[in-house]
Amino acid sequence: MSEALQHPNWVRRLNLFGDAVGDPRSLVGLDPDELLAIARDTTGLDDVGASQWPGWETTFREFVASVDTESQLHLLGRVLTRGEIVRMLQTRFRLQAHWTATPALVAEPVTAPLFVVGPPRTGTTILLELLALDESLRAPIAWEAVQPLPRLADPVADRAERRRLAEAEQEFWADIDPNFMAMHELASDLPCECVHFLAYDFAGPYWSMHYDTPSFIGWQLENLDTIGRVYRLHRRMLQTFQHAGDPRGPAVDGHDRRWLLKSPAHVSTLPQLFAEYPDALVIHTHRDPRKFIASLTSLLGVLRFMRSDAVDVAALGPMMEMAYEMFLNGAIAQRTDGSLPAHQIVDSHFLDLMADPVANVHGLYDQLGLDWPAGHDARIRDYLADKPKGKHGTHSYTMESVGLDENHVRATFAHYVAHYGITEE
Repeated sequence: MSEALQHPNWVRRLNLFGDAVGDPRSLVGLDPDELLAIARDTTGLDDVGASQWPGWETTFREFVASVDTESQLHLLGRVLTRGEIVRMLQTRFRLQAHWTATPALVAEPVTAPLFVVGPPRTGTTILLELLALDESLRAPIAWEAVQPLPRLADPVADRAERRRLAEAEQEFWADIDPNFMAMHELASDLPCECVHFLAYDFAGPYWSMHYDTPSFIGWQLENLDTIGRVYRLHRRMLQTFQHAGDPRGPAVDGHDRRWLLKSPAHVSTLPQLFAEYPDALVIHTHRDPRKFIASLTSLLGVLRFMRSDAVDVAALGPMMEMAYEMFLNGAIAQRTDGSLPAHQIVDSHFLDLMADPVANVHGLYDQLGLDWPAGHDARIRDYLADKPKGKHGTHSYTMESVGLDENHVRATFAHYVAHYGITEE
């Protein structure tokens, strides 16, 4: 365990119960058959749509086996994992029943969605939030991603209940590690990343952020067809949200709002994204790799430390350096050789966004051919005034603390930096 990672006392003491009995697995089990049985018993449902989503259960079993045997979860980690998996399974059964009972949902059009993609820590989150201020755009909200189906008949009471329950998988993380909010703000009423609703497929990117699962990663590399299934789920979830209606109510002009999505994970799977959404628009964010790789590794270490004490942050750094070299150079090649529709992708630089957010976002609208909303300049400025940098504290780290060498990182990403003309920070 890295010396920089420390649990709050309540987490440390809770985990001692696992040490006291010799193995936290004795207290909290992760048997896939038991987890499926709980989900079936508590929902009264049994259909996960095996014919429509081939390989889903195999993926689930491979993932759980890898987590249980390889991730070295502490007691709280096992509680979190078991709770998340049971909730995901319950929701997946309920979603399948909902889709079967609502055939009109599957016909919902999803037209030219707008995606924000790029490495973590390159401005993807704040850009998403600024774009979401546009009345013509519709981003998934965290509470609806985590609780996508109604629970109560009264709409007002139902929304309040779903927001209340979503806290367990949003704001609770800040209780486990009080420094987390300085790294990445989470709240049930904020626009959220796609990873939260793609988690209903265990091949989705949510799970790889939180666990060291080498055998499962190896299995995924041998079964890359699962990525296509994840993007089919992506569309189905948008149709689900869309059919239920926008929490803000109908748009002023009566037209459907364009979907606004975001996830750093998409940068590694752009061909599959465009295969599912050929008319998609993409904003690709960029930043000095020496900044985002170190920050990303630090964040990833904290996420995994919430679930396991066996976190070697210094080993994560070189792994992330190698992975993002492959992702980013791969995207360059795909945009250059025509594998991706380059005319549907525009670029946003972190330093430009920070220097003049209004001008940067306005420029993106111009490049994408989108109409600039009246009063949007003021909305952006007012939003940022209420969200100053460092509002939740400062995220501190060094390259050395996450196993990275500055000169090596600069050399690794030299092609990426030169290709996009990225300014060093």
